[in-house]
Amino acid sequence: MFTLSNLIKRGANYLLMVLLARSIPLQEMGVFSSYINIIGILLLITNFGFSEYLLVNSKDNITGKDNFKKFSNLSILIFIAITLGSIFLPIENIKLFILVLLKIYFEVHLYNILLSYYQAINQIKVITVTNIVSGVLFIVISLLCYYFDSKIYSYLIFLNIAYIVVVLIHSRYVKFQIKSIKSMVLLLKEIGNDLKYYGLTTITVPIYMMAPTVIASLLLSEEVLARYQVAFSISNIVTLISVSILQANYPQFLSIRDDIRALRTALIRVGFKIISFNIVIFLIFITVGKDLLLLVYKKAAYADAYLPILMLLIAYTIFIFASILAVIMVVHKRQKQKSKFHIEFIIISLLSGLCLIHLYGILGVTISYIVLYTYTAVRYLYMYNKIHKSLL
Repeated sequence: MFTLSNLIKRGANYLLMVLLARSIPLQEMGVFSSYINIIGILLLITNFGFSEYLLVNSKDNITGKDNFKKFSNLSILIFIAITLGSIFLPIENIKLFILVLLKIYFEVHLYNILLSYYQAINQIKVITVTNIVSGVLFIVISLLCYYFDSKIYSYLIFLNIAYIVVVLIHSRYVKFQIKSIKSMVLLLKEIGNDLKYYGLTTITVPIYMMAPTVIASLLLSEEVLARYQVAFSISNIVTLISVSILQANYPQFLSIRDDIRALRTALIRVGFKIISFNIVIFLIFITVGKDLLLLVYKKAAYADAYLPILMLLIAYTIFIFASILAVIMVVHKRQKQKSKFHIEFIIISLLSGLCLIHLYGILGVTISYIVLYTYTAVRYLYMYNKIHKSLL
């Protein structure tokens, strides 16, 4: 059910992209896409390892709740500072930028802290219900805005109001207390040395994953970027389903982390399910992908996203294989080693992104992801075998 709920949540976001692509000019869609990519990097500091630390180090409900309150409060304060600071940046459309900033923070960064909290206290059903209810609400809002031929600002204003309502509902149970700055400072002093590796691990993942896309936002035209965003959104949905299946099994992985044989069996079982799903989706897009793009987007220009979609599906299948291998490092708290790997991944991502996008344009973005995730899988396979042998 958690995977289904995540699909509804992500599906609502994808529907928004489809409706915007149908109703706004290609150039405006390109600006919106570039803001999404840039803000995704800008907001990384609002979850500096908080969610992963909370998940792995909350031994009971009381500890989990206390950690969540402090981390969420700290995240909100950082977000407010970033929002106020962005007003002074030389941004072409500051109104759109701020609305996208709000949307991504609530949708991704604060949500991930919330998700880790409910995973840590083994209450995944709560976040499952949240995903379903909020996803349906967002779908209704997007459809109504499309029906009334609203501008992009109206979509984002109403969606952000809905996100705030969802956060306020959860705040009844976990009590956001922005005023408790002293407790946050004490927490950071207490766990600062450990948290820095969780933080490095957390913020470096989106950096190496988003680097080629951000480079594309700077080098490619807005019209080309809009087509790429279509491919990126579709492949992201498939990846989200795969990651959701993996996330739903984390409580099990944590419970058997000391039994390496049982953990290996569980990873093989979950991995087979996820990889099989990815292969089926890839085969579907090979056969009817172009027809689906024309049917959904109603603009011939978006049919050019067909080949990038296929290449991104290959890239993300390799990525999810690497993520399965990385589970053993997460549950055994090897964040220091993992953060060092991520520095390598950032270098590979930047170099391959710059070179390949310069040479091949939009296809260079997708090729760079294949190169990056292949290297990632090789490094995680090496570490998986090393840890596995040491524990045996």
